[in-house]
Amino acid sequence: KIMGIIQRRKGPNVIGFLGLLQPLADGLKLFVKETIFPSNSTISIFLIAPLLTFILSLIGWAVIPFSNQIVLSDINIGVLYLFATSS
Repeated sequence: KIMGIIQRRKGPNVIGFLGLLQPLADGLKLFVKETIFPSNSTISIFLIAPLLTFILSLIGWAVIPFSNQIVLSDINIGVLYLFATSS
């Protein structure tokens, strides 16, 4: 908190009504940033890696039951499946 005061940063509850505009400000800041590509890298792998990580994290939710009736995939080796997708 002291560092924020020294740097004159505004907290998330100051932007908009009760801080409701803070996620929009963060999203806008994320999309406005310049993309920098490393010069000695394979561009396709550099661009696909975050997408692959996001997809694998969503795949893990397939075996987690949301209720007794709502399960996306009911397999017997759900824990093994979670370990395999998260490793």
